[in-house]
Amino acid sequence: MANDPRAMQRRDTYRWETLRPLNNLVFLAPFLVFFQIGTSIYGTNLLAPRDLDRLLTYFGATGPYLPVLTIVLVMLAQHLFHKDRWEIQPKTIAGMLGESILWMIPLIGMMHMSGRLFAQQAASAPSAEQIFQQLLSSVGAGIYEEFIFRLVFICLTLVIFVDVFGLKKEPFAAAAILVGAVTFALYHLPNAEAAAGVSSLPWRELIFRTLAGIYLGIVFIMRGFGITVATHAFYNIYVVVSQL
Repeated sequence: MANDPRAMQRRDTYRWETLRPLNNLVFLAPFLVFFQIGTSIYGTNLLAPRDLDRLLTYFGATGPYLPVLTIVLVMLAQHLFHKDRWEIQPKTIAGMLGESILWMIPLIGMMHMSGRLFAQQAASAPSAEQIFQQLLSSVGAGIYEEFIFRLVFICLTLVIFVDVFGLKKEPFAAAAILVGAVTFALYHLPNAEAAAGVSSLPWRELIFRTLAGIYLGIVFIMRGFGITVATHAFYNIYVVVSQL
């Protein structure tokens, strides 16, 4: 019931506050600003923001700020849909930061077990500008890949099969996590490798990215968009720093 004080108390806990769209938007604002300013100077080769921009252009929407504006508008729409209060909790934002770092640790463990870090180490030391661009890509990948493969894909799947057709949430959430993870892994394949055939695919890389995608999908379902983005971005940053 809406007036049940126990329900109100549950929604005042840290867990519920971290799932509120407005808190997520405020938490992600530094990531969004950093990536937007950085790409206005250096540009970006990331596929996810470029493809999102292409999709928006297909529907007649053009402009350099549309991808980031799309994310902001989606999160504000979620806030309005849930009729949440316009209130921000600084302690919650700080907790989300610390929690994202903790959620990153299993990804680092997976990376080391796969030997992926050592396979990617650069032959020569990068310049300061190259390091900045790598950090920029790290943040951008966290934002836009999680927006596409977790927020949009998983939520759209649940809206169609659970909200519209009234089916059980759990099996479709699991299926959306798995399909999104496999698509996420395949999305990172260079065109040449994808066209070369099954025998030439980098299976170790595909398996790692699929497992990472499953993990991030679970984090998204449990902890929401903001923490998932930061977990992904912090992991990417860790990889960049580890290669210096």
